[in-house]
Amino acid sequence: MDSIRPRILIIGAGWAGFILSQQLNDTKFDITIVAPHQTFAYTPLLASAATGLFFSRLAEEPIRRACRHISYYRALATAVDFTQKTVTCIPSVLQPSGRDVPDTEHPFQVEYDILIIAPGCVNQTFNTPGAAEHCFFLKTVPDAEAIKAKLLSLLEVASLPTTTPERAKELLHIAVVGGCLKQWDVSCSHIELMICSQGGGPTGVELSAELTDLFSEVSKTYPHLAGLPSITIHDVAPEILGVFHEKLKVHALKTFKKHGVEVKTNSHITKIDEGALYTKEDGKIPVGMVAWATGNKQCDFVESLHGVSKATRLDRILTDQRLRVLKDDQTVLENVYALGDAADIFGKGLPTTAEVAVQKAEYLVKALNFFSAKPAGPFIYKQRRMVAYVGGTDGVIMGRQDWTGEAAWLAWRSGSLGWTRSWRRKGMILASWAWNLIGGREIARK
Repeated sequence: MDSIRPRILIIGAGWAGFILSQQLNDTKFDITIVAPHQTFAYTPLLASAATGLFFSRLAEEPIRRACRHISYYRALATAVDFTQKTVTCIPSVLQPSGRDVPDTEHPFQVEYDILIIAPGCVNQTFNTPGAAEHCFFLKTVPDAEAIKAKLLSLLEVASLPTTTPERAKELLHIAVVGGCLKQWDVSCSHIELMICSQGGGPTGVELSAELTDLFSEVSKTYPHLAGLPSITIHDVAPEILGVFHEKLKVHALKTFKKHGVEVKTNSHITKIDEGALYTKEDGKIPVGMVAWATGNKQCDFVESLHGVSKATRLDRILTDQRLRVLKDDQTVLENVYALGDAADIFGKGLPTTAEVAVQKAEYLVKALNFFSAKPAGPFIYKQRRMVAYVGGTDGVIMGRQDWTGEAAWLAWRSGSLGWTRSWRRKGMILASWAWNLIGGREIARK
């Protein structure tokens, strides 16, 4: 290693990568981050941002900070040479449309002494025809903004005098593909939330709940559209919220039914077109928007890695209990770590969730900052409680004690705020919530 400052290269700026970039000792290490976006998204807040609960940019943090002495490259890692200790990257160029385009004509290499692999996962559409072209995803702030813009557009098109009530009903039918849950640890003084990472981002159940709240408020601004919006959750599984206690599942489904949310389980989607979703069971279903909230797959960089051990499920990189990457022969690859959705501990099968990524990142920060001269103890994951928000200030929490109703909603909302690492953002989000009580959601007022 460099006798002055060891060079740490972090690939990815999701939950794991961002925490490492902000908490590793930048006087002890020369830190470089390679990620395709210059901001980190608070994924538990994206569904709220997409439905106008607050300004979407409050759901992200910049990687660059004046108080941090780090290097950042807006780029994608494409290959690694473990022998030469170099990573090949290509620039990620932001387009006027707000999307990023890889620049394959100008590759460059970054050297490292310690490599941390945390690129996260990408959306998995299971090769469903039309899904990539016509569905809306929810992994980043631009994704949330795209959903918000689409919802507003649907409301305005449905309001035109040339739009029949039948067509307006089709336009305001939102299909959400996939459902999941969250996990929290709830106490009187502190609330920690774990979001199920079906892609980093918010779950189908939560997005459906936020849409329910939005349409309830929008009916005041668009009274002529009252009763026309509808939400349907499609899940290939036989039930949603399957790991919850039966009493909590019944409560959640009853609340969804009360709010007009239809839940279609054992629903096999065969194709998605502009304005329509096709299932094996029901054929063509007219929709205004399809939100895809299920499925993860590894990014190209992780798939390209050779000589490292990988899990059968999701092709995740396998590590030992100190998060060190394992070779094919199960020996340790020195000074190479992996965490986040792209990695798992050998023999553990931990979920791809934000909470797992956060706990691993905090463990590795301590291991490198304070125990670099001697091995740190093994990483131990602490299980959190499970929660689902089902709309209308109602929710369910399963743990040592089961909660339902408004108390669960308040805990969920407080837990969502607790994810933010900036007190300024906490204050601005709280102010937005207060103004929403007075003037309604931003999307409803536009």
